[in-house]
Amino acid sequence: MKRFFSKRKNQLFFSVGLILVISIALQSVQIMNKNLYLGPDWLFHYNRFYDAAQQIKEGNFQYFISMYGFSQSARIVNAFYGPMFAYLQGLILLLCGSWLKYQLVSNFLITFLSAISMLVLLIKTRNRLPVSLILSITYATFYVVQSWSFNQAFGSWGAAIIPLGVLAGTKFITDVNHFKTIPWLVLTMTLAIQVHLLTALFLIAILSIFFIIGFIQSNDKKNLFVSVLIAAIITIFTTANVWYPLLETSIENQLLRPFVNADMESSAIRLFIDKPANHLTMATFGLFVFQYLLLLFIKVGKLNKIVTFQSFVFFILSSRIIPWNEIAPKFPALMMLQFPSRLFLPAIVLGVLSVALSVESLFEDRQKQLKKSYIVYMILIGLCLMGIKIQHDSANEKLTFWKTDTLQPKIYHTVFKEEEPNLLRQSFDKEAGLNKPLTLIVKATHDYLPVKNNDITLDEDFNPAGEYKNAIINNPLDKDISKEVKDRQLKLEWESENNQEAVLPIIVYKRTQLILNGEALAKDEFKTNKIGALVVNPKVGDNVLTVQYNASPLFRYMMVVSFLSWFALIFLWARNLLIRER
Repeated sequence: MKRFFSKRKNQLFFSVGLILVISIALQSVQIMNKNLYLGPDWLFHYNRFYDAAQQIKEGNFQYFISMYGFSQSARIVNAFYGPMFAYLQGLILLLCGSWLKYQLVSNFLITFLSAISMLVLLIKTRNRLPVSLILSITYATFYVVQSWSFNQAFGSWGAAIIPLGVLAGTKFITDVNHFKTIPWLVLTMTLAIQVHLLTALFLIAILSIFFIIGFIQSNDKKNLFVSVLIAAIITIFTTANVWYPLLETSIENQLLRPFVNADMESSAIRLFIDKPANHLTMATFGLFVFQYLLLLFIKVGKLNKIVTFQSFVFFILSSRIIPWNEIAPKFPALMMLQFPSRLFLPAIVLGVLSVALSVESLFEDRQKQLKKSYIVYMILIGLCLMGIKIQHDSANEKLTFWKTDTLQPKIYHTVFKEEEPNLLRQSFDKEAGLNKPLTLIVKATHDYLPVKNNDITLDEDFNPAGEYKNAIINNPLDKDISKEVKDRQLKLEWESENNQEAVLPIIVYKRTQLILNGEALAKDEFKTNKIGALVVNPKVGDNVLTVQYNASPLFRYMMVVSFLSWFALIFLWARNLLIRER
């Protein structure tokens, strides 16, 4: 056994294996009870992934409008919100075949990938493997990482990306040849933009600080600047499939912004370390305390100073120390953040790295390491066990919600088409079909709906959630309309007793093409209500409406550019590997 662990490759193999086992073990509560964790955002994201899954299953690919999810309303969501990642999640859902299996797999993936990502960061910044392994597992247990598992908070997927972005930032400080940093920068920023735009903004902030400091100290400023410029240009190309649809559709339509949080301070982290929902748990609190205690006994290196400073800044910004309710109205762009607690994730990533760097300095600066290493490892293992316990307690808390009548905490604007709890729980069974729970529980989210003009959004009486409920969720015509998807088109059929104006449960954008009873509708032949729901005059008798979205030719070119740029990125990685081997 000792001989086995003497080899570096075997140590890494064991580390990955241990992370794999623990990532599975953390799902034990859900595996034994076969329950789901339903949080505030499950309906939004599960509709996205179901739509992508059905597109893959039936071969009816539609990049823009929702033909299967979101009540088959033809609204645009995935094109604005990590489109390729949505297809990946849809593929996983399709392979799993049920929501329980999908949730187990996706929860495992975010735990495993987050731990591996952190392990790569810590090893690449030259921290010893035992410390890196313990901290990586601890990191994956933090509630801010597990928030996807319990609440379907999509920003938690950034936990698997931000460590890689921080690693790219450290190379501005440690690497001499900055051209080798290009693939790391492109990869991390491309992943962030393809998955979650807010994560990309966090990375830009982190990388900017590393870049400024690296630029000041660099003896080859031209090399550094050109490297970053090249990386930025390649990233623009690799993410063209994300930013161009958002740009084009935003210019052509007046889109409603996502939820605006008027009380941002209420969602900032609080010093209640016994409540995971407030993000500052005993484990995360202990991590920061441990780091600041270590700083008293070590000589802090340059990289550690930069990392600790950034961690402290993000931590303060995520807390109630900042008067968010006073600042946000003066700077409306800040409201895009919605919840200041989101800033806690980058604070944690940087905090874990700073602890690893401090421990490494502590071991190097003193001669007698045996006693202090024992104490340090006991503290680190204690933090890890504390994180595992908090994760287990949170799983049991969510299990309790699953057993209630609503299956989940109270969520605003959620409509239950079925009140019987047992029938709701059974709707998630594999036999019921993936779409069943999405039809029985519906949420009126108004993100990216096309309003007529910006003045409507300024009207105090304007209630987009209420409008969406009336037009899409509780539309009186729903019981009469049948919907099917064929040849990349959404087809609606219904029988009308008169030709009076009717609001159909369909959202219309500028490039939405409508064919009613065989005739293509011109702009002046139909109307839309306040949130873009279709208003038409049907004929008496049978009516057929066909809905499709005609993307612009430029969008198709951008898709080609994006895929070709990925090949360029792969070439850069291969080139770097060849250079390294030489």
